[in-house]
Amino acid sequence: MTETLGMHAMTTTVSSALLDSAALRAAASIKRSWERCAAIDYSLHSDPNPMSAGELQARREQHAHVLEAAQPELESLAALVSSAKSVVLLADAGGVILQEAGSTEFLHKAERVALRPGFSWAESLRGTNAIGTALYEGTAIRVHGGEHFLDCNAILSCHAAPIFSPRGDVIGVLDISGEANTLHAYALGLAQMCAKQIGNRLLDNTDARLHRLVFQQQPSLLESVERAILLIEGERIVGANDAALRLLATDWGLLDSPVDDWLDGWKALKREPGRLRTQSGLPLLGTLRHGTRRGGLPNPDSRPVPPATPAAPAAVIRSALPPLSPEADKSLAHAISALNAGMAVLLQGETGAGKEIFARHLHDRSDWRQGPFVAVNCGALPESLIESELFGYEAGAFTGARREGALGRLREAHGGILFLDEIGDMPLLLQTRLLRALQEREVQPLGSDRRIPVNFGVVSATNRDLADMIRRGAFRADLFYRLQDYKTTLPPLRHRADLRELLCHEFKRLGALERATTLSDAALDALAAYPWPGNYREMQSVLRTLLFLRPAGRLIQRCDLPADILSGDADGLAAAPPDTAAAAASAGPAPGTTLRAINEQAILRVIAQCGNNISQAAGILGVHRSTLYRYLARSAASKRQQRP
Repeated sequence: MTETLGMHAMTTTVSSALLDSAALRAAASIKRSWERCAAIDYSLHSDPNPMSAGELQARREQHAHVLEAAQPELESLAALVSSAKSVVLLADAGGVILQEAGSTEFLHKAERVALRPGFSWAESLRGTNAIGTALYEGTAIRVHGGEHFLDCNAILSCHAAPIFSPRGDVIGVLDISGEANTLHAYALGLAQMCAKQIGNRLLDNTDARLHRLVFQQQPSLLESVERAILLIEGERIVGANDAALRLLATDWGLLDSPVDDWLDGWKALKREPGRLRTQSGLPLLGTLRHGTRRGGLPNPDSRPVPPATPAAPAAVIRSALPPLSPEADKSLAHAISALNAGMAVLLQGETGAGKEIFARHLHDRSDWRQGPFVAVNCGALPESLIESELFGYEAGAFTGARREGALGRLREAHGGILFLDEIGDMPLLLQTRLLRALQEREVQPLGSDRRIPVNFGVVSATNRDLADMIRRGAFRADLFYRLQDYKTTLPPLRHRADLRELLCHEFKRLGALERATTLSDAALDALAAYPWPGNYREMQSVLRTLLFLRPAGRLIQRCDLPADILSGDADGLAAAPPDTAAAAASAGPAPGTTLRAINEQAILRVIAQCGNNISQAAGILGVHRSTLYRYLARSAASKRQQRP
């Protein structure tokens, strides 16, 4: 990447006009920030509250594609700013620092003011500062020394620039920070250039099937950080960068409009630079970089741009399995020991609770891992075919049989795992034959007098109460006892303590990196609060919908979620402390948007308006949820002390 490799050269080419313009904008931004902060009592935030290691890891999963796109800049900048006793920081859209690098000497000093990963530098938490104010204003800014609102932060000189998604959302911020006794004039321009390059890389890496129209006024700029980029699907614009908006003299309203509304001659472009013109007559040079068809074949440059074919979500899914909950991971260790000892494992739990996921983890970590994993849904096979599917048949065994016969699922599982899903739905008459095969480890195909030895591990699963079925005569007791050498019940998805981390992991696994799509904090809060009656199947369906039925490069907001998620998220919300819940129940609409600018009663109104969802209320109030929990706890304690 030529821009990054020439980082030292870039620091000397930042024009004074650019710096002067940025300084004027920054002065106005700092003034507005101080005005916002003047009415805020920061006593609640004098003790920055860090995230736990698990929460920070979840944030990194949530913003994985931004971290990946920023890695080259972080590495190059770290080497550059380290000699200047400075650090480079990457923060997410909520102001939480995700990664740091640079001067080890300064990192130790920065820790004294919590300038490190896991801490939020949102303006509503830390007053006027480069990270938080750049996010609030949506523009690059330098905050030097005493320009910080909080005195404790006056030791810093910070330079931050927002990172924009292909759809124009602010999805992060890049910051260069050092000691206030030294002012590096180049740092703000450098942060801006690197933030632009990260945004350009997101555009370059978003969904390889989309087409990229790159243009500028000078040919030397077509490969520079200042290149204008449009993402095209069919003949419509689905992504852009700031350079494209400037050349087309427009704003993000151009998204989803036809390219023909803005540029003439673009369809004739190839990879070699060609001429095109804006609708206002401005001459440009550009290249058209075609996406790939399904199967990865490039479109010939001589053909017109076809509509991009939607990718099948299944083609993007990673082979890695979703992680188990800590509780299920403990059960897995026991199940592995049982399976390795020749015992059968029975999994119980709600529909979609992840029984097959657990079984596949079990296969991957057991002594049977070198063999196949053969899953049989006992409830999905027609009763007339289930015997032949399980045990196989000889050639010509019955009308319609394949000429060469069939092995059957039990023989296919030889040397691996036989997973009998929905075992409670197996017909009663067939249960006797299955029991004999499991006990004798022999299979007799239909139409044959031969008995064929088989050896496999047995894992079965059900969402039904087998003990009750035995009492009703619907399930054989002897088969039940053969299948339940070790049994475990998997909890539903809504009971997972690490649900937020799982949602982020699954969103990434299903293709968030390729689609350059991020879940906003508010959207993630709503997804984590939803009770998920359909468990894993429902979760994966919802996440796929958000990924593949929304434009690539999008920041998924709460309003983008399906209606049933939004209407049902109150079922799993955290409750406010008892002393505040009663007051909140009769409260009216929320009057303010920051915690310090409103009184206690108004805070309770916001909480009530959010259905006692502390995370959502904290987002509206502009604070971290842990801060709101601390506030409510102190308020409740104070009221208890005041009682006679």
